[in-house]
Amino acid sequence: MTGREGPWTIGLIDARTSGADQANDGVVRMKHDFLDRSYVGGILVDHSGPGVDSSARAAGIDIQMPLVVHERNVVPGFWIAGTQLEGLRGTPLAWRISTDYPNDLFDNFVSLYRIDANFRPTLGFVRRTGILETTGHVDYMPRPGVLGIRRLDLTPVATWDIIADDSGSLGTVHSWQTASFDWQLVDGSLESGDAFGISVTRFMDAPRETFEVFRDISIPAKRYWWTRASFAYETSPGRPLSVGAETTLGTFDDGGATDIALSATWRGGGHVIVGADYSRTDAHLSGGRFTAVQTAGRLEYAFNTRADFLGFVQYNDEDRRADFNLRFHWTPVIGDDLYAVWNSGYSTDPASRFRFPSRRALSYPLNGAFVIKAVHRIAP
Repeated sequence: MTGREGPWTIGLIDARTSGADQANDGVVRMKHDFLDRSYVGGILVDHSGPGVDSSARAAGIDIQMPLVVHERNVVPGFWIAGTQLEGLRGTPLAWRISTDYPNDLFDNFVSLYRIDANFRPTLGFVRRTGILETTGHVDYMPRPGVLGIRRLDLTPVATWDIIADDSGSLGTVHSWQTASFDWQLVDGSLESGDAFGISVTRFMDAPRETFEVFRDISIPAKRYWWTRASFAYETSPGRPLSVGAETTLGTFDDGGATDIALSATWRGGGHVIVGADYSRTDAHLSGGRFTAVQTAGRLEYAFNTRADFLGFVQYNDEDRRADFNLRFHWTPVIGDDLYAVWNSGYSTDPASRFRFPSRRALSYPLNGAFVIKAVHRIAP
Protein backbone atom coordinates (compact mmCIF):
# COMPACT_ATOMS: atom_id res chain seq x y z
CA MET A 1 0.00 0.00 0.00
CA THR A 2 1.26 3.45 -0.90
CA GLY A 3 -0.34 6.84 -0.48
CA ARG A 4 -0.10 10.45 0.58
CA GLU A 5 -1.99 12.57 3.09
CA GLY A 6 -0.98 16.21 3.54
CA PRO A 7 2.78 16.40 4.16
CA TRP A 8 2.99 12.65 4.90
CA THR A 9 3.87 9.94 2.37
CA ILE A 10 3.64 6.30 3.41
CA GLY A 11 4.55 2.98 1.84
CA LEU A 12 3.86 -0.47 3.29
CA ILE A 13 4.61 -3.95 1.95
CA ASP A 14 4.29 -7.34 3.60
CA ALA A 15 5.36 -10.47 1.70
CA ARG A 16 5.14 -14.11 2.71
CA THR A 17 7.16 -16.79 0.92
CA SER A 18 6.48 -20.50 1.18
CA GLY A 19 8.58 -23.48 0.19
CA ALA A 20 12.05 -23.67 1.72
CA ASP A 21 12.04 -20.04 2.87
CA GLN A 22 8.93 -19.92 5.06
CA ALA A 23 9.74 -16.26 5.68
CA ASN A 24 7.83 -13.05 6.26
CA ASP A 25 9.28 -9.76 5.03
CA GLY A 26 7.85 -6.42 6.07
CA VAL A 27 8.83 -2.89 5.06
CA VAL A 28 7.43 0.43 6.30
CA ARG A 29 8.54 3.71 4.72
CA MET A 30 7.38 7.15 5.87
CA LYS A 31 8.34 10.62 4.66
CA HIS A 32 7.38 14.09 5.92
CA ASP A 33 7.73 17.22 3.80
CA PHE A 34 8.82 20.51 5.29
CA LEU A 35 9.82 23.95 4.03
CA ASP A 36 9.23 24.27 0.29
CA ARG A 37 10.94 21.18 -1.12
CA SER A 38 12.64 19.45 1.82
CA TYR A 39 11.78 16.18 3.51
CA VAL A 40 12.85 13.82 6.28
CA GLY A 41 12.08 10.14 6.02
CA GLY A 42 12.51 6.82 7.77
CA ILE A 43 12.35 3.14 6.94
CA LEU A 44 11.93 -0.07 8.98
CA VAL A 45 12.59 -3.56 7.59
CA ASP A 46 11.98 -6.94 9.27
CA HIS A 47 12.85 -10.45 8.06
CA SER A 48 11.56 -13.33 10.18
CA GLY A 49 9.43 -16.46 10.03
CA PRO A 50 9.45 -20.18 10.89
CA GLY A 51 11.91 -20.99 8.12
CA VAL A 52 14.40 -18.23 9.02
CA ASP A 53 17.44 -19.36 11.01
CA SER A 54 18.05 -15.91 12.47
CA SER A 55 15.76 -12.92 12.26
CA ALA A 56 17.12 -9.66 10.90
CA ARG A 57 16.10 -6.03 11.11
CA ALA A 58 17.21 -2.78 9.54
CA ALA A 59 16.29 0.85 9.99
CA GLY A 60 17.34 4.13 8.48
CA ILE A 61 16.61 7.82 8.21
CA ASP A 62 17.30 10.24 5.36
CA ILE A 63 16.97 13.97 4.84
CA GLN A 64 17.20 16.22 1.81
CA MET A 65 17.03 20.01 1.87
CA PRO A 66 16.97 21.68 -1.56
CA LEU A 67 17.91 25.34 -1.09
CA VAL A 68 18.16 28.40 -3.31
CA VAL A 69 21.29 30.43 -2.52
CA HIS A 70 21.88 33.60 -4.57
CA GLU A 71 19.45 32.26 -7.21
CA ARG A 72 21.36 28.97 -7.46
CA ASN A 73 20.19 25.48 -6.47
CA VAL A 74 22.07 23.74 -3.66
CA VAL A 75 20.89 20.33 -2.42
CA PRO A 76 22.57 18.94 0.73
CA GLY A 77 21.54 15.43 1.73
CA PHE A 78 22.27 12.79 4.35
CA TRP A 79 21.19 9.23 5.12
CA ILE A 80 22.18 6.64 7.69
CA ALA A 81 21.09 3.03 8.13
CA GLY A 82 21.81 0.30 10.64
CA THR A 83 21.30 -3.46 10.67
CA GLN A 84 20.82 -6.00 13.43
CA LEU A 85 21.21 -9.75 12.97
CA GLU A 86 20.33 -12.33 15.58
CA GLY A 87 23.54 -13.65 17.10
CA LEU A 88 25.64 -10.66 15.95
CA ARG A 89 26.46 -8.01 18.53
CA GLY A 90 26.19 -4.31 17.80
CA THR A 91 24.55 -2.30 15.03
CA PRO A 92 26.78 -1.93 11.95
CA LEU A 93 26.11 1.32 10.09
CA ALA A 94 26.18 2.70 6.59
CA TRP A 95 25.89 6.42 5.81
CA ARG A 96 26.35 9.01 3.11
CA ILE A 97 26.62 12.78 3.19
CA SER A 98 26.43 14.71 -0.08
CA THR A 99 25.97 18.11 -1.66
CA ASP A 100 24.58 18.71 -5.14
CA TYR A 101 24.78 21.94 -7.16
CA PRO A 102 22.45 21.28 -10.16
CA ASN A 103 22.45 24.47 -12.17
CA ASP A 104 22.52 25.42 -15.84
CA LEU A 105 26.13 26.51 -16.31
CA PHE A 106 27.69 24.38 -13.56
CA ASP A 107 26.43 21.05 -12.29
CA ASN A 108 28.59 19.87 -9.39
CA PHE A 109 28.28 17.02 -6.91
CA VAL A 110 30.38 15.54 -4.10
CA SER A 111 29.63 12.75 -1.65
CA LEU A 112 31.27 10.68 1.07
CA TYR A 113 30.16 7.14 2.03
CA ARG A 114 31.06 4.75 4.80
CA ILE A 115 29.84 1.15 5.07
CA ASP A 116 30.90 -0.92 8.10
CA ALA A 117 32.34 -4.36 7.51
CA ASN A 118 29.45 -6.20 9.23
CA PHE A 119 26.66 -4.16 7.62
CA ARG A 120 24.12 -6.65 6.27
CA PRO A 121 20.96 -5.22 4.68
CA THR A 122 17.93 -7.27 5.63
CA LEU A 123 16.46 -7.01 2.14
CA GLY A 124 18.19 -5.86 -1.02
CA PHE A 125 21.95 -5.89 -1.38
CA VAL A 126 25.12 -3.91 -0.83
CA ARG A 127 27.94 -3.90 -3.40
CA ARG A 128 30.80 -3.91 -0.91
CA THR A 129 31.28 -3.58 2.84
CA GLY A 130 34.12 -2.31 5.00
CA ILE A 131 34.78 0.69 2.75
CA LEU A 132 35.10 4.43 2.50
CA GLU A 133 33.99 5.92 -0.80
CA THR A 134 33.90 9.34 -2.37
CA THR A 135 32.26 10.28 -5.67
CA GLY A 136 31.88 13.61 -7.41
CA HIS A 137 31.87 15.60 -10.59
CA VAL A 138 32.34 19.20 -11.77
CA ASP A 139 30.53 19.81 -15.07
CA TYR A 140 30.87 23.07 -16.98
CA MET A 141 28.05 23.32 -19.56
CA PRO A 142 28.24 26.45 -21.76
CA ARG A 143 25.91 27.13 -24.70
CA PRO A 144 28.27 28.52 -27.39
CA GLY A 145 25.63 28.99 -30.10
CA VAL A 146 28.12 28.32 -32.92
CA LEU A 147 28.65 25.46 -35.39
CA GLY A 148 25.19 24.15 -34.56
CA ILE A 149 26.22 23.27 -30.99
CA ARG A 150 23.39 23.56 -28.50
CA ARG A 151 25.35 22.73 -25.38
CA LEU A 152 28.75 21.44 -24.28
CA ASP A 153 29.49 19.34 -21.19
CA LEU A 154 33.10 19.73 -20.09
CA THR A 155 34.89 18.49 -16.96
CA PRO A 156 37.63 20.87 -15.81
CA VAL A 157 38.04 18.48 -12.85
CA ALA A 158 37.91 14.74 -13.52
CA THR A 159 34.75 12.95 -12.42
CA TRP A 160 35.93 10.61 -9.66
CA ASP A 161 34.89 7.49 -7.79
CA ILE A 162 37.33 6.19 -5.17
CA ILE A 163 36.75 3.22 -2.84
CA ALA A 164 39.21 2.64 -0.01
CA ASP A 165 39.47 0.27 2.95
CA ASP A 166 37.57 1.61 5.96
CA SER A 167 40.72 1.10 8.01
CA GLY A 168 42.72 3.27 5.62
CA SER A 169 42.33 6.73 4.15
CA LEU A 170 40.90 8.13 0.93
CA GLY A 171 44.03 10.25 0.72
CA THR A 172 46.31 7.19 0.74
CA VAL A 173 46.55 5.52 -2.66
CA HIS A 174 47.78 2.22 -1.21
CA SER A 175 44.50 1.80 0.71
CA TRP A 176 42.37 2.19 -2.44
CA GLN A 177 40.45 -0.86 -3.66
CA THR A 178 39.18 0.69 -6.90
CA ALA A 179 39.24 4.13 -8.49
CA SER A 180 38.23 5.85 -11.72
CA PHE A 181 38.89 9.36 -13.04
CA ASP A 182 36.98 10.46 -16.15
CA TRP A 183 37.70 13.56 -18.26
CA GLN A 184 35.12 14.69 -20.82
CA LEU A 185 37.41 16.24 -23.43
CA VAL A 186 34.57 17.10 -25.82
CA ASP A 187 30.98 16.26 -25.01
CA GLY A 188 27.73 17.91 -25.95
CA SER A 189 24.59 18.07 -28.07
CA LEU A 190 23.70 19.75 -31.36
CA GLU A 191 20.65 21.81 -32.28
CA SER A 192 19.53 18.81 -34.33
CA GLY A 193 19.33 16.71 -31.14
CA ASP A 194 22.41 14.62 -32.03
CA ALA A 195 24.94 14.02 -29.23
CA PHE A 196 28.70 13.42 -29.32
CA GLY A 197 31.48 12.76 -26.86
CA ILE A 198 35.21 12.11 -26.48
CA SER A 199 36.50 11.11 -23.06
CA VAL A 200 39.57 9.64 -21.36
CA THR A 201 39.29 7.52 -18.21
CA ARG A 202 42.01 6.38 -15.84
CA PHE A 203 41.17 3.23 -13.82
CA MET A 204 42.66 1.49 -10.81
CA ASP A 205 41.75 -1.94 -9.46
CA ALA A 206 43.36 -4.03 -6.73
CA PRO A 207 41.63 -7.43 -6.57
CA ARG A 208 42.61 -9.43 -3.50
CA GLU A 209 42.00 -12.75 -5.20
CA THR A 210 42.51 -14.07 -8.70
CA PHE A 211 39.21 -13.90 -10.59
CA GLU A 212 37.89 -15.17 -13.89
CA VAL A 213 37.13 -12.40 -16.40
CA PHE A 214 36.05 -14.75 -19.20
CA ARG A 215 35.87 -18.49 -19.72
CA ASP A 216 39.19 -20.03 -18.56
CA ILE A 217 40.90 -16.60 -18.55
CA SER A 218 41.77 -15.12 -15.15
CA ILE A 219 43.34 -11.94 -13.84
CA PRO A 220 45.88 -12.40 -11.01
CA ALA A 221 45.47 -10.57 -7.73
CA LYS A 222 47.61 -7.41 -7.70
CA ARG A 223 47.30 -3.67 -8.25
CA TYR A 224 46.49 -2.46 -11.80
CA TRP A 225 46.36 0.97 -13.44
CA TRP A 226 45.09 1.42 -17.00
CA THR A 227 43.78 4.16 -19.32
CA ARG A 228 41.02 4.06 -21.93
CA ALA A 229 39.64 6.54 -24.48
CA SER A 230 36.06 6.63 -25.73
CA PHE A 231 34.51 8.12 -28.89
CA ALA A 232 30.72 8.26 -29.22
CA TYR A 233 28.03 9.69 -31.48
CA GLU A 234 24.24 9.31 -31.29
CA THR A 235 21.59 10.76 -33.56
CA SER A 236 18.50 12.49 -32.20
CA PRO A 237 15.88 10.21 -30.58
CA GLY A 238 13.27 12.53 -32.08
CA ARG A 239 13.85 11.04 -35.54
CA PRO A 240 11.91 8.00 -36.79
CA LEU A 241 15.23 6.13 -37.00
CA SER A 242 18.00 6.90 -34.52
CA VAL A 243 21.39 5.19 -34.31
CA GLY A 244 24.35 5.32 -31.97
CA ALA A 245 27.96 4.14 -32.03
CA GLU A 246 30.71 4.10 -29.42
CA THR A 247 34.28 2.86 -29.56
CA THR A 248 36.48 2.47 -26.48
CA LEU A 249 40.11 1.43 -26.65
CA GLY A 250 43.27 1.38 -24.58
CA THR A 251 44.96 -0.71 -21.91
CA PHE A 252 42.95 -3.05 -19.70
CA ASP A 253 44.30 -4.58 -16.46
CA ASP A 254 47.59 -6.25 -17.57
CA GLY A 255 46.77 -6.08 -21.30
CA GLY A 256 44.54 -4.18 -23.69
CA ALA A 257 41.01 -4.22 -25.09
CA THR A 258 38.82 -2.62 -27.75
CA ASP A 259 35.06 -2.23 -27.23
CA ILE A 260 32.47 -1.49 -29.91
CA ALA A 261 28.82 -0.70 -29.11
CA LEU A 262 26.13 -0.11 -31.75
CA SER A 263 22.45 0.67 -31.30
CA ALA A 264 19.46 1.44 -33.51
CA THR A 265 15.85 2.38 -32.71
CA TRP A 266 12.90 2.74 -35.08
CA ARG A 267 9.71 4.51 -34.04
CA GLY A 268 6.71 3.89 -36.25
CA GLY A 269 3.57 5.97 -36.09
CA GLY A 270 3.37 6.38 -32.33
CA HIS A 271 2.32 2.75 -31.70
CA VAL A 272 5.45 0.67 -32.21
CA ILE A 273 9.12 0.99 -31.26
CA VAL A 274 11.73 -1.55 -32.38
CA GLY A 275 15.32 -1.46 -31.15
CA ALA A 276 18.52 -3.49 -31.35
CA ASP A 277 21.88 -3.33 -29.55
CA TYR A 278 25.22 -4.97 -30.25
CA SER A 279 28.41 -4.83 -28.20
CA ARG A 280 31.73 -6.58 -28.70
CA THR A 281 34.94 -6.65 -26.64
CA ASP A 282 38.24 -7.93 -28.04
CA ALA A 283 40.77 -8.27 -25.23
CA HIS A 284 44.30 -9.59 -24.88
CA LEU A 285 45.60 -10.27 -21.37
CA SER A 286 48.53 -12.12 -19.86
CA GLY A 287 46.18 -15.09 -19.34
CA GLY A 288 45.00 -15.20 -22.96
CA ARG A 289 42.73 -13.57 -25.50
CA PHE A 290 38.95 -13.50 -25.66
CA THR A 291 36.08 -11.94 -27.57
CA ALA A 292 32.86 -11.18 -25.70
CA VAL A 293 29.66 -10.45 -27.64
CA GLN A 294 26.29 -9.35 -26.36
CA THR A 295 23.23 -8.64 -28.51
CA ALA A 296 19.75 -7.49 -27.54
CA GLY A 297 16.45 -6.69 -29.22
CA ARG A 298 13.28 -5.05 -27.96
CA LEU A 299 9.76 -4.45 -29.22
CA GLU A 300 7.28 -2.01 -27.69
CA TYR A 301 3.72 -1.85 -28.96
CA ALA A 302 0.92 0.40 -27.65
CA PHE A 303 -2.51 -1.06 -28.43
CA ASN A 304 -4.06 2.18 -27.16
CA THR A 305 -3.41 4.72 -24.39
CA ARG A 306 -4.15 2.11 -21.68
CA ALA A 307 -2.63 -1.13 -22.92
CA ASP A 308 0.88 -1.89 -24.13
CA PHE A 309 3.27 -4.77 -24.70
CA LEU A 310 7.05 -4.92 -24.17
CA GLY A 311 9.24 -7.74 -25.45
CA PHE A 312 12.98 -8.00 -24.75
CA VAL A 313 15.54 -10.65 -25.70
CA GLN A 314 19.26 -10.73 -24.89
CA TYR A 315 22.11 -13.08 -25.76
CA ASN A 316 25.69 -13.13 -24.48
CA ASP A 317 28.37 -15.61 -25.48
CA GLU A 318 30.20 -15.61 -22.15
CA ASP A 319 27.30 -17.25 -20.28
CA ARG A 320 26.11 -18.98 -23.46
CA ARG A 321 22.49 -18.18 -22.83
CA ALA A 322 19.53 -16.32 -24.27
CA ASP A 323 17.09 -14.50 -21.96
CA PHE A 324 13.54 -13.36 -22.66
CA ASN A 325 11.27 -10.87 -20.90
CA LEU A 326 7.68 -10.32 -22.06
CA ARG A 327 5.38 -7.85 -20.29
CA PHE A 328 1.76 -6.87 -20.87
CA HIS A 329 0.44 -3.76 -19.06
CA TRP A 330 -3.20 -2.71 -18.86
CA THR A 331 -4.70 0.33 -17.11
CA PRO A 332 -8.47 -0.29 -16.91
CA VAL A 333 -9.03 3.05 -15.11
CA ILE A 334 -6.60 5.75 -14.07
CA GLY A 335 -4.93 4.62 -10.85
CA ASP A 336 -5.39 0.87 -11.44
CA ASP A 337 -2.82 -1.30 -13.20
CA LEU A 338 -2.53 -4.94 -14.20
CA TYR A 339 0.78 -6.51 -15.24
CA ALA A 340 1.47 -9.96 -16.68
CA VAL A 341 5.20 -10.72 -16.94
CA TRP A 342 7.06 -13.78 -18.25
CA ASN A 343 10.81 -14.27 -17.78
CA SER A 344 12.86 -17.19 -19.00
CA GLY A 345 16.45 -18.08 -19.93
CA TYR A 346 17.77 -20.86 -22.18
CA SER A 347 21.20 -22.36 -22.74
CA THR A 348 23.00 -21.87 -26.07
CA ASP A 349 25.99 -24.01 -24.98
CA PRO A 350 26.87 -26.48 -27.79
CA ALA A 351 27.46 -29.11 -25.10
CA SER A 352 23.97 -28.68 -23.66
CA ARG A 353 21.49 -31.48 -24.31
CA PHE A 354 18.66 -28.98 -24.73
CA ARG A 355 20.17 -26.12 -26.66
CA PHE A 356 18.21 -23.05 -27.75
CA PRO A 357 16.79 -22.40 -30.35
CA SER A 358 15.62 -26.01 -30.73
CA ARG A 359 11.96 -26.52 -29.80
CA ARG A 360 12.81 -29.07 -27.12
CA ALA A 361 14.88 -26.45 -25.30
CA LEU A 362 11.72 -24.43 -24.64
CA SER A 363 10.63 -27.12 -22.18
CA TYR A 364 13.94 -26.98 -20.27
CA PRO A 365 14.67 -23.37 -19.32
CA LEU A 366 17.60 -22.41 -17.10
CA ASN A 367 15.19 -20.28 -15.11
CA GLY A 368 11.65 -19.06 -15.54
CA ALA A 369 8.84 -17.15 -13.88
CA PHE A 370 5.36 -15.94 -14.69
CA VAL A 371 4.13 -13.06 -12.54
CA ILE A 372 0.77 -11.32 -12.35
CA LYS A 373 0.62 -8.03 -10.46
CA ALA A 374 -2.47 -5.93 -9.78
CA VAL A 375 -2.58 -2.43 -8.30
CA HIS A 376 -5.82 -0.79 -7.14
CA ARG A 377 -6.11 2.84 -6.08
CA ILE A 378 -8.44 3.67 -3.19
CA ALA A 379 -9.51 7.31 -3.40
CA PRO A 380 -11.35 8.95 -0.48
